[in-house]
Amino acid sequence: MKSHIKFYKNILIISPVGELDHFNIEKYRREEDIMIKRKKPKNIIFDLGQVTFIDSSGIGYILGKYKLCMLSGGKAALVNVKGNTRKILEISGLLKIIKICPAIDQAIYAIEKGGL
Repeated sequence: MKSHIKFYKNILIISPVGELDHFNIEKYRREEDIMIKRKKPKNIIFDLGQVTFIDSSGIGYILGKYKLCMLSGGKAALVNVKGNTRKILEISGLLKIIKICPAIDQAIYAIEKGGL
């Protein structure tokens, strides 16, 4: 699994590709954590449009990044959540604490305007 990482102002945008499971998460978690410590983004957007599978490790991964964001007084959003990924996130209860936006630009707007 790969993860594309971008920064926009104080927002970290993480776009995982493939399966978000315990076999793949550790491969790039360290690199992301280094970048987070270096740039110190306050807010996080998870673009899940290219995620084909998610398990409890993937949910824990998102939750962990969400907690880092909340500790810094930031906000988090999920975008492009569809199909089975959405079902798993609903069942887990994650969608009750992290808001979904239809697209990245709308999530950025909501974060910047305090709409999340």
